[in-house]
Amino acid sequence: MSTPISFPGAFTLLMAVYKGDDVDLFERALQSVFDNTLQPDEFILVVDGPIPKALNLIIQLYQEKFNTQVIYLPVNKGLSHALNAGLAKVRTDWVVRADADDINLPDRFMLLANVASGTEAPDLIGGAINEIDRNGNILTTRRTPLSHFEIVQFAKYRNPFNHMSVAYSRKLALQCGGYPHIYLREDYALWANMLSKGAKTLNLPDVLIHATAGHDLNLRRGGWRYAWAELELQRHLVKCKIKSPFYAIVHGIMRGTVFILPSILRAAIYKFFLRTPQLNL
Repeated sequence: MSTPISFPGAFTLLMAVYKGDDVDLFERALQSVFDNTLQPDEFILVVDGPIPKALNLIIQLYQEKFNTQVIYLPVNKGLSHALNAGLAKVRTDWVVRADADDINLPDRFMLLANVASGTEAPDLIGGAINEIDRNGNILTTRRTPLSHFEIVQFAKYRNPFNHMSVAYSRKLALQCGGYPHIYLREDYALWANMLSKGAKTLNLPDVLIHATAGHDLNLRRGGWRYAWAELELQRHLVKCKIKSPFYAIVHGIMRGTVFILPSILRAAIYKFFLRTPQLNL
């Protein structure tokens, strides 16, 4: 009888939730974790500051049904702080990320485990995502470069991974100091740190996640705070030797400008230039 494929050294599902998360989407996200063909060995849920009663009720329900460790943070400090708090409690060799408003497709964990259990396993694995509206309609697809060489080249210009799709080595993430505190760019900054330490990387061509998007997400992706964070990110990429100072300045100005555009223009740029439209054939 063959041994079922799983992550070597087991895996922990790491998720964070905060007061702004939608109750229905959160419950849908949790259910998609436990509907997977391969179950997490551990599940760490970080509650980032006070949350409404409705979210707490969902957490209590799933905590009773499944092996879930809940970490309550007294103050909301943002995603990087919440994920680092959870990362510090992980005991398994692998961490698999999931977001509190996305759907994990049924074979997601198994597909990642197939790669992680290979003879030349990467340290960081991701995949493609479909961006959907809250009714489940597919809007666009974000595909990422597949090979390590392509990922390194792509990282000079854009984030080479979909954060909500990834699995990574706990040991390497901790060696890198966890997620850097760069507003809504903490994941890209962590990948840069990993690459600078020689991480082996890979993206699957498979769609692993249905990620909730739409107009609200495009609003969140804009404003002066996001533009400033982009400049911080560019400095970080230079520090990690991902790109040169010259290109960091050029890209920082270009991308920063996009983030301060009106939301309708920013949404059009994302839709028509940075995503693959979903075609109804």
